[in-house]
Amino acid sequence: MPASEAPPAGITATIATVFRQNRVPCLVLNALAVALVASYYQVPALAGFWEAVGDFKTRWSFVFSCVSTMFAAAILPTFIQMAMGTLRSEGQWKRLALLTLFWGYRGMEIDLFYRFQGWLFGHGHDARTLFIKVVFDQFVMSPLWFVPTYVIALRWADMGGSWARTKPTLNREFWTRTCPLVLVTNWLIWMPALALVYSLPPALQFPLFTIVMCFFILVVTVMTSRREE
Repeated sequence: MPASEAPPAGITATIATVFRQNRVPCLVLNALAVALVASYYQVPALAGFWEAVGDFKTRWSFVFSCVSTMFAAAILPTFIQMAMGTLRSEGQWKRLALLTLFWGYRGMEIDLFYRFQGWLFGHGHDARTLFIKVVFDQFVMSPLWFVPTYVIALRWADMGGSWARTKPTLNREFWTRTCPLVLVTNWLIWMPALALVYSLPPALQFPLFTIVMCFFILVVTVMTSRREE
């Protein structure tokens, strides 16, 4: 290794750095999520608004989950990155199209997963039900499916949609460093957030999810961005 090239920072140090840089928006986001949930349960004047949101989600079903996730997880973060100048201009529109397609599918998949959890564990708001849903989400589905497939999809989009270019990058470092790093960050952000998401009625869970997802994508995109060759 050249003397001028520093060894990569450890996972713990990397996580600490990322959250030091993003602690203010993270706190603001969680405060917003708490406020939204509290407003549903504690502010009767907003009952009509929440009922309208729930009716809209129910009426449009998977169309809502597809379009809202496209916007929150692909379109809005990409335009923010463009405005900040953190995206390479070459291929950025193709990258946006690929991520939009992926998140349209992933939004419907997560919506279906929320429905499956409701069928499997019920729709109760008691501590036991919330605990089971969060644990199943974060310690079963996330490490086995949600996190690895998301990071692979992000890498694939960064490679211009070329699987031939993507496959060689899914090396030992990818599985032993990148994925565990994203998984730990996923736990730090989503375990408290999901307790709030699952405390809402089924029709309102996905709208809150999209708000949290928008921030999460911004954090993970920064963490998994690769050095230019």
